[in-house]
Amino acid sequence: MTAEKPFALIKIGDISEWLKDKLEGYEINESFENESYFKAINKDDSYINILMGSRTFYEGWDSNRPNVILFVNIGVGSDAKKFVLQSVGRGVRIEPQKTKRKRLQNLLNAKLINEQLFQKIKDLILPIESLFVFGTKAENLKEIIATLKAEKQDKSLGDVFVLNPEVRKHLLLVPIYKTTERILAEEKDVQKYLINSKDFDITSNFYKFLGEKIALIKYDCQVKVLKKIKESFERKDQYYDLGENNFLADPELILGRIFDYFSVKNKELDKFKKLENEIVHFKKIRFINGEKYEEIKRKIEEVRYYPEREKRLREQYGKIPLSEFQKQMTLFQQSENFEIKNKKIKIKYLANHYYLPVIISEAEKIDYLNNIIRVESEVKFIEELEKYIAQPDNIFSRFDWWMFSKVDQNLDEVSIPYYNPKENNLANFKPDFIFWAQKGKRYLILFIDPKGTEHTDGYRKIDGYSRIFKTKNKKKTKDFLLDDLVINVKLFLKTKKALQVF
Repeated sequence: MTAEKPFALIKIGDISEWLKDKLEGYEINESFENESYFKAINKDDSYINILMGSRTFYEGWDSNRPNVILFVNIGVGSDAKKFVLQSVGRGVRIEPQKTKRKRLQNLLNAKLINEQLFQKIKDLILPIESLFVFGTKAENLKEIIATLKAEKQDKSLGDVFVLNPEVRKHLLLVPIYKTTERILAEEKDVQKYLINSKDFDITSNFYKFLGEKIALIKYDCQVKVLKKIKESFERKDQYYDLGENNFLADPELILGRIFDYFSVKNKELDKFKKLENEIVHFKKIRFINGEKYEEIKRKIEEVRYYPEREKRLREQYGKIPLSEFQKQMTLFQQSENFEIKNKKIKIKYLANHYYLPVIISEAEKIDYLNNIIRVESEVKFIEELEKYIAQPDNIFSRFDWWMFSKVDQNLDEVSIPYYNPKENNLANFKPDFIFWAQKGKRYLILFIDPKGTEHTDGYRKIDGYSRIFKTKNKKKTKDFLLDDLVINVKLFLKTKKALQVF
């Protein structure tokens, strides 16, 4: 069996001699020591076709390429059931449009894709949007899936949450962007393209060999893109970050990526609009444990009406025995706690939050609730915020009003565009929290991302923010006018020492 084109199988664990014979002629990498194999797994030119492992690939791995999963000799024990659920979950990654992890029909409903395009491909997308699961023991697989379905019984909790009544009193604004005809390479401070110095030399020579006319036809680009690429090869220090990273030795592939990079169009602020359906993750919260559904729903409703319940309870002081009052107060204070299998959550009433109540998990890997605050840095941030606003002279007390909201990375549409070299496109940076505050005619939108971020990636996000919301010298925040309001947008990112403002 001979491969006609590059083919790779990355495996962890043992591969039978029978399978090795069947794969004769293909490249097989039998080690996971080199993680670079996975860095480009989602790219169109990735040559990895099969991943094989012994009880692995069920967490910590995320790719939108899988279309087929094969379980070999999987059992029916509790561990096997959990493995099947987790691994299938890792495989279901729909991303028909970059950074948009929704099925194509949902993107159309949200007006995020062109309807004409949808009509052309709607009859072809079902197999692509499906994950095909096979097993060598069909009966075992059926039993596992049936058991998981019976145990899961997930139910929506979205209707239990409500918008904070304060929302109707204030104007909450979010930025909306539009794509310009200006390419990134036309910016004053160009984001340099990372390339191995040897790759640059051979790619530059390959471009000269092709010539401008052939390159224009081959890569189907705008004339201004071609001119910028020609200029970039002549002024390499201005346009390229020359390093000793992986040497690809494939000038045709690299030149194609360079053309893609120089063709990326920029985005700019279009307007500020009233917040409507940009934050919706709380409507998607689901509870995956049918037996305690009514209990957690009741607790959420109790905390949701926290002020009214506290007022009624305090009115009972002196009217009922002190022991009974203390008992009721203790129960009231404990109503926010909920626990299943030693995994605790707190259901909190945060008076200035966009929706009520807010659910915070003590464990990041919680398996009975989704779309809640669970990341350690976010949980810690909420705790520190509560302590801070309890201080009498906190910064928020100087505003006429203020509110904030958690932003979900997948479900919400509040973001800042920035260039992501890993994907070679403008990606959406979604900070974990957005704050709104107003003092007189001054209106502040504050993005806060308290989780640690990879150093260079963090600065690319800062650069994306600065291009839109700061002055040309990037020393001051721009003033944006909307009716009689003066709007400023600020960004806070986590550093090793503290939150730093940009």
